[in-house]
Amino acid sequence: MVKTRLMLQRESMSDGAYRNGFHCAYKVLATEGPRGLYKGGFAIFARLGPQTTITFILCEKLREYAGLKAI
Repeated sequence: MVKTRLMLQRESMSDGAYRNGFHCAYKVLATEGPRGLYKGGFAIFARLGPQTTITFILCEKLREYAGLKAI
């Protein structure tokens, strides 16, 4: 979430612009609380969860076909 906010901020250094990642995290914690840091967390998991699961299953099957022991 911090990276997204830093990437979306405007080029001008007007009031409210973030100086770095720590400054962004501090301002989010101060204004939105700890839950503000996890905005979009479910969407990220929904996108990456199935891909990661398929990757691990595929790696284990390829190791099995190659005659190697499972991790």
